[in-house]
Amino acid sequence: MNIVAKLRNDPLLMNSALMFATTVLMAGGGAVFWVIAARLASPGEVGLAGSLVAAGDSLALFAQLGLNIALLRTMPTSSKKAADVLTASIVVVGAGAAFALVYALLLPLTSPRLAAVLDSPVTIGVFCVLVAGTALNVLSDSVFLAINQVWSYLRLNGILMGLVKCVLPFLLAGAGALGLYGSVGGAILCCAVASVWVILRHVPGRRVLSPSPELLATRRFAAAGWVTYVLTVLPLLVFPLIVVNALGPAEGGAYFISFQVVTLLHAVVLAVASSAYAESEKAVHDRHRVVRKGGLTLLVCSVAGALAMIVLAPFFLMIFGSHYVDSGTTTLRVLSLSAVGAAFNYWSAMRLRLASNLVAMIVVQLVSTAVMLTLAVVLAPYGTVWVAAAWGVGHVVGGVLGYLVTATVARFPDDAPAVVEEELVAP
Repeated sequence: MNIVAKLRNDPLLMNSALMFATTVLMAGGGAVFWVIAARLASPGEVGLAGSLVAAGDSLALFAQLGLNIALLRTMPTSSKKAADVLTASIVVVGAGAAFALVYALLLPLTSPRLAAVLDSPVTIGVFCVLVAGTALNVLSDSVFLAINQVWSYLRLNGILMGLVKCVLPFLLAGAGALGLYGSVGGAILCCAVASVWVILRHVPGRRVLSPSPELLATRRFAAAGWVTYVLTVLPLLVFPLIVVNALGPAEGGAYFISFQVVTLLHAVVLAVASSAYAESEKAVHDRHRVVRKGGLTLLVCSVAGALAMIVLAPFFLMIFGSHYVDSGTTTLRVLSLSAVGAAFNYWSAMRLRLASNLVAMIVVQLVSTAVMLTLAVVLAPYGTVWVAAAWGVGHVVGGVLGYLVTATVARFPDDAPAVVEEELVAP
């Protein structure tokens, strides 16, 4: 009983557990959705829809403009919490729609097969709205963690989103790849609107478009965080296009389904990393201890999850059909091992953020992403297994480089800065 009480009083472990539970529910809802999709649509349509989902998720992350990371740092001390949330929400919604429009207009040049799905102003407009909603939902995830409302995050993202996502495919049956993407994006949009409503009920202050001095003071940190964020998620946007262009939509579908399965493990890794970073920013003293605890938690979760996924890979894929078992089992196993490398990279990224060395943050992630993309382009013609390996190798390179930098030239202090200010000039 004392152990249970101790766990409940540990914010890092409690928030990580709640986010893990949410991730499991989201993954369960996602798995049911893709099973439905695999039964209602052809592998080619699933591959195209998967590319749109990956693109929408990546563009939504691009649209954060570093505000999700900045809010994790400033919400505990912000003097205008509601204003910060509202301002950031408007900004990311606008950015999400703008990035989606540019992406859709460039598709005839980058992926003609995918351009055939978004072939009219109406379909492009729908895509822009859904990406904007996804961007808003990503931002709300960080805010829930920053204000310690992870239970609300669980109810909305873990339950509401999954239910809506599994109902919509039947309503949009026959609409092809766009209908599948519309089911995912529509569920996320519903969740995003509900999330912002719940958040604004829990944060004090006037609902005005006037950010706090604390948020404004992190402009440079947010900008550097955005650059590293873009570099981190760029492979998630580009890899499906590389696979579809090199191997065709059917192999693209197998790769995407494999990645959707491993998303459960990857999302757990991200959740623990985000929780550890949030707790380290809240810690006034002994930050190194918090970071070490976060690293150990990441290691245990990622290795245990990877081992389980390696064993269960064919059984997970059998749910979707024999095509996905034949084409995706080895790919899924390699992706599972790659998630351990991702955990290492995210832990190093957390250390770099605490060090507030903007140059190091950007350069380390630039090297990591460059390795991923170069290997993926070169190795894609040999199969999806090699694309999966490229993802893991790039993460390991980033993790090693980030750790070496923060252990030598960009150490982070054990005590938090006494004042939140534009502290972020790279040493």
